[in-house]
This record gives sequence, C-alpha cells and structure tokens, in this order.
Amino acid sequence: MHSQLINNYNILCVDDNQNNLFTLSALLENSGNINVIEALGAKAGLDKLLLEKIDLILLDVQMPEMNGFEVARLVKANRKTKDIPIIFVTAVFKSEEFIKEGFEIGAVDYLTKPIDDNQLLNKIMLYLEIFEKNHKIMQSEKKFVDIAQSIGDGIYTLDLNNKATFINNQALNKLGFDYRELMGKEIHDYIHYKDINNRPIKSSECKIHKAMISGEAYKDDNEYFIKKDGSFLSVSVLATPLYIDSEIVGSVTVFRDNTEKEKILTLEEEKIKNQEQIIHSMIDMIESRDSYTAGHTKRVAHYCELIATEMQYSKDDINLLKKAAWLHDIGKISTPDSVLLKPNRLNKVEYKLIQEHLSSGYEMLSKIDDYRVIADIMREHHEKYDGSGYPRGLKANAIMPLSRIMIVADAFDAMTTNRVYKPKKSLSVALQELEDLSAEHFHPEVVEASLKALANVDVSDDTSQLPKTSMEEHRFSYFYKDRLTDLFIIDYLSLILRYHLDSDSVYLYSVKLNNFTEYNRKFGWSNGDKFLIAFASFIDNLYDNTVVFRIEGDDFMILSEIKRATLKEDILKSNILKDTQLGLGVSEKYIENIRAKDEKTLSEEFKKDLS
Repeated sequence: MHSQLINNYNILCVDDNQNNLFTLSALLENSGNINVIEALGAKAGLDKLLLEKIDLILLDVQMPEMNGFEVARLVKANRKTKDIPIIFVTAVFKSEEFIKEGFEIGAVDYLTKPIDDNQLLNKIMLYLEIFEKNHKIMQSEKKFVDIAQSIGDGIYTLDLNNKATFINNQALNKLGFDYRELMGKEIHDYIHYKDINNRPIKSSECKIHKAMISGEAYKDDNEYFIKKDGSFLSVSVLATPLYIDSEIVGSVTVFRDNTEKEKILTLEEEKIKNQEQIIHSMIDMIESRDSYTAGHTKRVAHYCELIATEMQYSKDDINLLKKAAWLHDIGKISTPDSVLLKPNRLNKVEYKLIQEHLSSGYEMLSKIDDYRVIADIMREHHEKYDGSGYPRGLKANAIMPLSRIMIVADAFDAMTTNRVYKPKKSLSVALQELEDLSAEHFHPEVVEASLKALANVDVSDDTSQLPKTSMEEHRFSYFYKDRLTDLFIIDYLSLILRYHLDSDSVYLYSVKLNNFTEYNRKFGWSNGDKFLIAFASFIDNLYDNTVVFRIEGDDFMILSEIKRATLKEDILKSNILKDTQLGLGVSEKYIENIRAKDEKTLSEEFKKDLS
C-alpha cells in the first residue's frame, strides 16, 4: 500500500491504441488524486503538453506518425517540459539496445509488456510519492528564506562570479538599497569598494570574497560597509563558503550593525538555533529514508549517557556526547539507498561505501564552528582499541575519551538489535562479549563502567531492521521479489523461517512445471512469461497463510505451517494446466526445530532440499 497523496497530479498517457488508453485511465483514475489526460498518438500528446500542466508522462514507443523516442527528445529539448518525468511502456521494443536508448533520452523508467496492473500502479505511485517529497523540499527552501527574512541580521549570498543571488530585507534596509539595485550585481562594487580611510579595495583583494576562494570562513567584528548615501556602516561580518556536494558554489555573508550591540547575544542564540534546525532537518531526512537508523541513534545516545554518568563525566561533557551520538550517523545522508536500505549483508564494495559516512559526516559538521568538537567525536566511533578500526586506525588512548564511550554504546546496540542477517544477543551475552573484547576492540576502562551502567537496561523490545510501515515494506520487497512474478525469491526463505513463523516447524512444498521448455518453443517466450505470471498468482492465492517463492524458471516453493496433503490435486482440478501439455511435480519436506538451528545450518538444508 502507498501513503495517501496530498497533491493532485496530471498524468499524460500517449498511445496510438484507444483500448490501451482506456485501460490506463481506468487503472489510474481509481487511485485518488490522479487526473488522466489521454492523447491518441504522438501529435496529440505534444499538443496536450502545450495546453495542460503535466506531472508525469506514460509514453508508448511504437507509434506510426512519430515514435516514442522522437516524442521524448522533443519534450526534453523544450525548456518548459524538459523536467517532466517520462516512463516508456512498450510491448515490442524490449531489447537492451532500446532500453538503453530510452534511459539515455532521459526516461525515469522503461517498462515492457506484459506488465501486471499492480506493478504498473506501484511504479507510478512510487514516483508520485517522490514528487510529494520534492514538494516538501521546496517548502523547506521556502522556510529557509522565511528564516533568513525574519532574523535581525543582514544576509546576502553570492555566486562564483561575486554576483548577489539572495539578499534579505534587513540587509537592504540597513544599507539603504532597493532589491533591484543589488540583486544579480557584483555587490562589492556597491557596499565594499573602499575602507574607512577611503582607500580603494579591489574585489580580488576583498577578504570577504576570499572566503569563497580559500574555502575558509572570514570573520571580523570591525568591518565597514558603504550605504547608498555614501556613509559608512560599522558591522560585524561573517563570510563562509557555500558548499553543494563538497564543492564551493558561492558564499553566504551575515553582517550585524555594530550600533546594535545589545543584539549580539540574540544573534548567537539565533545562529545556534538555526544551525540546530539545519542539523535536525538533516537527521529527519535520514530517518525518513531509514527508520532503523532513527531508533539506533536514540538508543546509542541513551547508552552513552548511562556509561558517561557511571564514569563521572561532567554534565557538559555528557550533553556534548549525547549530541555527538544523535549525529554520529549523519554522514549516511550521502550513502546510496541501495546500500543504506539493503536488508542483508553488504559485499566488500558496499561495506566500503557505508564506511564513507564517517568522512561525509565529519566534513559536514566540522565546517560549523559549534560542531567541530562533535565532528571529532563522531569521526572516531568505529575505531578500535587495538588499531584495527577505521577510518584512521587509531589505538588505545589515541582515541578521544568521549569517542571511546560511543564505540562501546554503538557496538552494544548492534549486539542487542535484530538484524535481517543476524539475530540479536541477550543482555547477558552482549555484556559478556564487551568483556571478552576489552583491550581488543574496546577501552578497558569504558568496558568496566559499561558492565555496571548497562547491567539493567531493557533490551526486550523487538527492535529490528524488518519493515514496519507500508512504505518500508515496499522498499524492502525490492530486494526479495522476483521481477516477473512478484513472488518472493529464495533468499527470503531463511528470513521468514527466522522471524515470521509462529511455530517451530514448517512444511516446504516443491512445485515444478514439467515440459515448460517445450511450452516456450511451441507458444513463444512472451506467452510463457504470461503463463508463469498467471500460475504464480494462482498458487499464491490457493491457500491462506502460505508464502510462495519462485526458485528459478518453472520451479516454485510453497511454505506452510500446516500440511497440504491435497496440494497437487488442488492444482490439477483447477484447470490452470488444461491444454498446456505441462506436467506437474509436487514434493513435500518437513523441517522442524527451526529456532535451534543457526543460519548456516538452515541455508545448507535449503540448498540440499532444492537440489
């Protein structure tokens, strides 16, 4: 299921077949907040684009007057329509060559028929949900402008050519200029072209502008700007480079009228508040992507506080450590979804990518004065006492004292949390592991305090990476669903046996279609795929409380907690195989004492049964 859309969306369906348009309209218009605009052919589609506001285009490839690729190129070449997402839907152009061409033109997806209605609808709804998120981002940008306009200081931003890209009302009022007099202009030539002694200041020598070149902030409490009337304004100024993806794209300058000294304390408070708003916005972004990370940071902060209190750290140090714990995974904002959300073990390349979150988080936080110490603490939370950690391989007392605590807290939470690929440890086992790894992974003094501080914590919650919301379920399924039939793949079997069964035993039924190679030769691969989809849907809905897997090709498996003695007869009497000349093989395997077996043992049993 998908979350309810907030906004209304216009979807343009372009096809030269009226029946296809009718089918798409019927499917989409029952989904809520969607208005379907039909276009019979390429020319009609281009005309609709000129007349209507379109949010998404479903585009057929094979059309007589102009094919879908040609239409897409025209759409992407037009300044007004180039950003409209395009999804190609075709029954003919299925080769890798055409798929590659579709993506090179700028399509966001390329779907080949036959495609299940639910799959198509899920794809479209997913893109619309992305639109909703983008809308929220736009609202956040507006919020930034509102904040910048509401604080009492002058603010302006410059691009790499030193031209003003934003200037707030306070700056305009203090300097006496109108918005159009400074916006888009080289602002140095208007407000900072000479010093208090009337000596010229070249733009290339301006310390404010050099902040953009050097990448270092420039701060001076005794600067002077020139107002429109030619008089000098004494200001405190702070100029910092503006980064996007670690590259300087401009600068932001904040200045305060020194005649308003009584507002200095307010400025600092607002500055801290604004920084925290930005940081917490980043945290919200991570938590919206990965709810497991959200719970993890809260628990690590709590464990840090317990351990630091036991070690008699000051209240200020404990608060600093808790802030660092809240932010210790902020670098995951740069981690790709395919790695961050992957619900099973990472390979070497993916593990290397996830390690980069330390460098990303440090780079992000260290640029903010009030967060530099926090950045240092969080950067070391994957170091180890024996020097085998990362990113710098620090040893023993070379690791910062507060970082030593976070290392233990982070590891303890990992031990006592269910992961998809590894069940959680009990409290006693986790504490024993901390003690066993003392002076190897963890600092002995911290371990000693942790054994006392964490002795009574409650780890009984079923905290896990498993999906809890419909959106998480949808993202989770991408890793475990067969693309053709939408059944689960066999990799999901051990996960179900480990976490989703009420009983400790299960029946596994192997279902094999015989002679399917001959069926493909006789009826064609496309019809073969259609039959597999229909057969998969049939056995998936045959019984309640079963889970069905596609193993490979024409092999399926059904998991049931109760015996299905009439499975083969139930399939045959349904006539699903009538006139197909296909044979049916069904075998049963009973597995018991599941929870007593480790993952490796279960995996070996599955492979043996499947062979």
